[in-house]
Amino acid sequence: MVTRRGNRFLGAVRFFVLGALFVSAVPAGATYYWFMVPQETVGVTINEDSSLDIDYETIFYNDPSADPIDIIDVGFPSNDYDLSSVTAELNGTPVTDIRVSEYISVGVEIHLDTGPYIPIYAGETAVLHVHGRNYHMVYEDEDDESYASVVFGTNYFGSEYCYGAKDLTIRVVFPPGVTGDMTRYHQSKAVPTNMYVREDGRVVYEYRIPEASPSQMYTVGVSFPRDFVAEVKPPPRFEWLGAIFGFFIMIIEYGMSFIGCLFPVGIFVLIGIIGAISKRRRRMKYLPPQAKVEGVGIKRGLAAPEAALLLEKPLDKVLTMVMFGLMKKGAVALVSEDPLKLKPQDISANGLRPYETAFIEAIESDGDLERDKLQDVIVDMIDELESKMSGFSYSETVEYYRSIVNTAWRLVTEAATPELKAEEFSNSLEWTMLDDNFDDRTNDIFGGVTYIPTPAWWVYATPSTPAAGVAAPSVGEISLPQLPGSGFAHGIISKVEGISSGVVGKIESFTGKVTAVTNPPPVRSGSSFGGGGSGCACACACAGCACACAGGGR
Repeated sequence: MVTRRGNRFLGAVRFFVLGALFVSAVPAGATYYWFMVPQETVGVTINEDSSLDIDYETIFYNDPSADPIDIIDVGFPSNDYDLSSVTAELNGTPVTDIRVSEYISVGVEIHLDTGPYIPIYAGETAVLHVHGRNYHMVYEDEDDESYASVVFGTNYFGSEYCYGAKDLTIRVVFPPGVTGDMTRYHQSKAVPTNMYVREDGRVVYEYRIPEASPSQMYTVGVSFPRDFVAEVKPPPRFEWLGAIFGFFIMIIEYGMSFIGCLFPVGIFVLIGIIGAISKRRRRMKYLPPQAKVEGVGIKRGLAAPEAALLLEKPLDKVLTMVMFGLMKKGAVALVSEDPLKLKPQDISANGLRPYETAFIEAIESDGDLERDKLQDVIVDMIDELESKMSGFSYSETVEYYRSIVNTAWRLVTEAATPELKAEEFSNSLEWTMLDDNFDDRTNDIFGGVTYIPTPAWWVYATPSTPAAGVAAPSVGEISLPQLPGSGFAHGIISKVEGISSGVVGKIESFTGKVTAVTNPPPVRSGSSFGGGGSGCACACACAGCACACAGGGR
């Protein structure tokens, strides 16, 4: 077992402050809960596909003065958990009423009071076992790019609901093939008390905390060579946070007299900044968790705007993709770019999709777009996408559509003539727009081309006529220009950027209203078992950690 160099003091402070943001309030009108957790064993198995198998075996003792424990929430590290993989047993009896949690941001609620199940009554002791799988949980180690890293924080409960201490054991199982001399632990987290090799040859780190608090999250971190897992995500970055804390460290080192008045104020300011950033990120996550539940196989046949929603691309880009699709079909024409104004065309024979028809209906008589109707368009598209994704694998489907984007670029690149490049690019424009590097790749492909014949449909995306004297092929009675490759690329890029900026106005406000419908923040319930921590309270301030944590529940 090789120790890993400890993280700086700064990282520990980051974790403390960020974790503190997730302390939840007591639900209004909550029933009286008062229990102990005498013992808990947590298993974290790192799989070759970079997922984690998570197991909790928790002993509950419900105080004789308390109400029955009827619902228990268990947090998962991210929305990439597989709801269908979650199982539970109470005293050895399977409990199958498991739902997406309405209380914590990411996790499940296990109902002990429905059907044949019985809650944990006052004075009773019960053992609850919960199992689930969470995908995409391995990150690059910031200290060593040849290594992968996983950090996991345990579930916990609010101090207002539980008392006493628990005997906590955490076991982390490394991927197959990893040997003991390859393993590392993060010294800024809990230190393993034992290491052993199972009968199947897999290395296990065991952490034992005999007097652990049931209302505290305990975090472990491990690293191993990245070649033993299929996927390693880039490490999270906290440079901006480090700069803020650097300011506080400077105060501590050079101005101790200011700590009493400035440090508490700074902490509250910092919490406000982090809270605002977290809130904004939460508002931009419009895809409901149900659409990300892992099933079996790839969902094929999604249109490019639907794939964009699956990848949670910015909604202004999604609507721009819809708009370009309508222009290519001749159903909508661009009247003005600034301000953005559109005009419906003859759409009787175009076989439009429902969301395209709804988009056209959002065009007002003066050419403006009605924002409320556009939000309805997106909400309906997300609902339809959720229905289409039912039973299919979210992660496999995401990778499939990313491969389509790469294939689209490859076909454009390999086209033999400028005419074929233009045709291929025109046909696949909505797909290539899914690429975050759309601008650069467009410039790279067309920058060195002598000329590009403008696609025939481009007239619908051009509010002005071609400049006089420019040679152009004829499309009906309309002349279309042939542009230098660099001019063509610039025209496409500026058009996409211009339309995207004007289609929805303030993107955060627009997306926030959609998120409020499709993926609203969890509603706290006052009638069931309350726990501490609204969702994941892991701050992931370690080097190369994986945010694999689970906040408490009801």
